[in-house]
Amino acid sequence: MTRDDHRRAYTTFAASLLGDFDRYLAHEHADPHRDGVVYRQAAVWLTDEEFAAMVAEIEHAVVSRTGNTRDGRRRRVVSLVVVPDTPSTPPGSATGSAPVP
Repeated sequence: MTRDDHRRAYTTFAASLLGDFDRYLAHEHADPHRDGVVYRQAAVWLTDEEFAAMVAEIEHAVVSRTGNTRDGRRRRVVSLVVVPDTPSTPPGSATGSAPVP
């Protein structure tokens, strides 16, 4: 995908999140605290290996629960977005150099 393709896909994803949340809030008895609504953002400092391990842990935690459709369970939508503060250094370029304006 090109950068513009990613921008369009992300915009669609973000709009989908807004739509999901709006539909939930439109319900007369919606109570975000009681219903366990969670939206958080945290910055983490990880090596590429630690990041891969974290993503694998999150994916395992979510995927291992996707088939739990027995009585007494309520469907919840889990979304994950990861965006680095800066892009990685291209192969062969000097690390630690000042950004080019």
